[in-house]
Amino acid sequence: MIENYVNCCVISLVLCGVLLAMLAMFFNYSLKLKDKSLQLEKNDKEQATKHNQNCRRIEELEKKNGNEQRQINELKEQVKNLEEKLSKYE
Repeated sequence: MIENYVNCCVISLVLCGVLLAMLAMFFNYSLKLKDKSLQLEKNDKEQATKHNQNCRRIEELEKKNGNEQRQINELKEQVKNLEEKLSKYE
């Protein structure tokens, strides 16, 4: 009778371990089994790729903004030159 309880406890402990492993995988964690140790790591590969894409997008926008700022500065200079020419005729 006691042996049945022991077997039942062993089976329930194994099932709990399996359920914990599946739950960890569901939340994007990876399990690393080493010499008598278990390590959980968060899988952030998707987050890292999104971060890299966002960084590249920011760089592109900064380049675009730099070109537009240069055009704005050139147009400001043209407006100043035209205002100076206009003020000479007044």
